[in-house]
Amino acid sequence: MLQASDLVTSKRALMRVVLGEPAHSSTARAAHRPTPPAQAATDQDTALRHAAWLLRLLLDRRTSPDGHDVDWDMLLEIARRNGVLARTAERLLVRDVALPEPFAEAVAHEQGRIGAMLELIHQVSRTCEAAGLEFVFPKAFQDYPDMGDDVDLLLLERSTRVDRRILAELDAATLGRDLGGRIAGTTTYAVSGCPSPLDVQHGRLGVVGEHRTFPLVLLQHRGRRLLDGTEVTEPPVADQLVLQGLQRVWGRRQILLCDVVFTISAIRRGTLDWEYVIGTARQHGGFQGLCCYLSYVDQIHRDVFGRPLLAAAVRQRLVLRGWGRTRFRAGAYRFPVLRVNTRLYLQQLVARLAAGDWEGAGRICLLPLVALARAARRLAPRRPPPPAAGVGARPLLVAALDRR
Repeated sequence: MLQASDLVTSKRALMRVVLGEPAHSSTARAAHRPTPPAQAATDQDTALRHAAWLLRLLLDRRTSPDGHDVDWDMLLEIARRNGVLARTAERLLVRDVALPEPFAEAVAHEQGRIGAMLELIHQVSRTCEAAGLEFVFPKAFQDYPDMGDDVDLLLLERSTRVDRRILAELDAATLGRDLGGRIAGTTTYAVSGCPSPLDVQHGRLGVVGEHRTFPLVLLQHRGRRLLDGTEVTEPPVADQLVLQGLQRVWGRRQILLCDVVFTISAIRRGTLDWEYVIGTARQHGGFQGLCCYLSYVDQIHRDVFGRPLLAAAVRQRLVLRGWGRTRFRAGAYRFPVLRVNTRLYLQQLVARLAAGDWEGAGRICLLPLVALARAARRLAPRRPPPPAAGVGARPLLVAALDRR
């Protein structure tokens, strides 16, 4: 079990504690482990309560979440699925809560995965810089010390031939692309030594590559900052929020806690230039998606913290009504998918046609076909993975296919 007394002040040292061998102290376990719930509740109610508990833990550092009736197995499942496991462990240790061994082992495994992802990012960055390629990792660091299920690399170059230069020093195997990936020009690779796949996007974003101008904004506005002593490159928070609006509802079925935490943190700082955020979202066809996404995050914030997230002046400039309710079910916040995506689809199509963007409108028209293909893929029986080139990449290819 991890002991809070092992915690040191620096985050790097904290990571070493989480990754280290658990200690064994029954006294501390009895003193700090939350007690079981006093009364039975439905699984859905219990999951919702744990999700709200996690949000209070991660977003309100001044007070401890109320109640100690935590189901550790459920907490682990929700935190891991929603991309907040490392931060959850960090906050609990700061609050002198000892982590049960299964929880600590899961955190150690996740930190190992994140370490491999960071190494891959640094290696790909060095290769791109040496080759003179324009690149950015749009979302890689916004949840740190947590990270997503894959590494998204955005290149200005639209030809997939450039990938050979990036992967020259890596043992990598190409994963099969679905219809949406082929249309969008996205290529996915399993890389030896990294359990998470590398997604390379070539000058476009979106389910079918419908966003061709916003990638230029992300690349032009990228900046450098220090992350635990290492210099990384990423877009500014305002552009990342616009990207959330473009990607977190459109073509999705759920909203994860990691995205909710990022958005709430970004808005609470009070430094966002809303004139820029709203104007940029409108310019790049993401205004309605942003409004929908922010309406859900605002609902979640009201439910958990009892007050609205968005200031009145901001709310007046957004379309927050008519998107329906978001509810925590099956491990994530979910929304009325069919109604919302149909509305966004029709608004996107009309806007592209009105602007004379025939290519964009044509890509939007392919979205129902892509949705049907992905639904059929989810329902189809799983086939054995194809053979991978490279001994090191082969087991990772199999694991990556299982995750998708």
